[in-house]
Amino acid sequence: MLRPLPRLLLLTMALALGLPRSAATQSELQTMLEPTFGKLIFRSDYRISFYPDQRVEQQPAQLGFTEHRVSLSVPLWQNSRDEWTVFANADLEDFRTRAVLPDTGTRFPGELWDVRFGTTYRHKLDNDWIAGGNVTIGSASDKPFSSTDELFVRAMGFLRVPQGERNAWIFSLLYASDSEFLGGIPIPGIAYQYAPSESLRVVIGVPFSSVEYRPFEKLTLEASYFPLRKVRARATYEVFRPLRVWAGFDWANESHFRADRTEKDDKLYYYEKRLAGGIRFDLRHAGVEVYGGRTFDRFYFEGDSYSERNRNRIDVHDGWFGVVRVSVRY
Repeated sequence: MLRPLPRLLLLTMALALGLPRSAATQSELQTMLEPTFGKLIFRSDYRISFYPDQRVEQQPAQLGFTEHRVSLSVPLWQNSRDEWTVFANADLEDFRTRAVLPDTGTRFPGELWDVRFGTTYRHKLDNDWIAGGNVTIGSASDKPFSSTDELFVRAMGFLRVPQGERNAWIFSLLYASDSEFLGGIPIPGIAYQYAPSESLRVVIGVPFSSVEYRPFEKLTLEASYFPLRKVRARATYEVFRPLRVWAGFDWANESHFRADRTEKDDKLYYYEKRLAGGIRFDLRHAGVEVYGGRTFDRFYFEGDSYSERNRNRIDVHDGWFGVVRVSVRY
């Protein structure tokens, strides 16, 4: 019997595509990679995050923001061998700040948007191999879709080749026009999923690796890495069937194209590390998650890559954050 890919591999591939780590996005990726067909459902997700004002170093200013994120996934057609899904995501970061980009004196944007939509298709071959692909078009900017220079295209093609009952080879081809790592160049990938038991699943490969371990039934430990600077680790404990608590660490980043930037290839990057913990309560058709924690090593800069991280840089003091997420599915 074919076994589903671990949730951690799905998340890591989400990082590879630069997609948000919302419940809906992980669902899209699970739809792409799991061996079962014909069980797609409608999913929607809303999340609000609050980052209180914190002092900006070397400026008489503070910076805080409220983030609103909504996602939607709708199955259009499915049967025992084919599935077709469309999805959309919108993210708004509403800033409270008087900070400026120090090298140019440009005022920090009051809003940053990330709006995207796309489609996923997959097919099971007669030999149980699964082939499919995903295409996403969007705009991440303070003025989304203001010109073609603020647009991005991301795509992934994949082939899942099962090896016995538990293991599988995953071949992929990733493309992201806005990626810092070889942006605009397709990146081939190969990974091997090794699952010697129900308690241990390891994915080793390029460009991503992950491990998921269950030392006992109610506890799950996860870790993943994706080049160049994306790390995630999490421990989740199931108190009882609908209720779970978790704690974890993330090193993450995001980027946007300012519409008024002087260099076409420049992006406004944000990097942060955070320690967080939360609680999740999931019923059949709805779920609620509340979590929060401490952020540190926070900074923004504008450039074409991480090597220019000292250009137009804004360092923000460590602080607390809180998130509430509500999801619906049927």
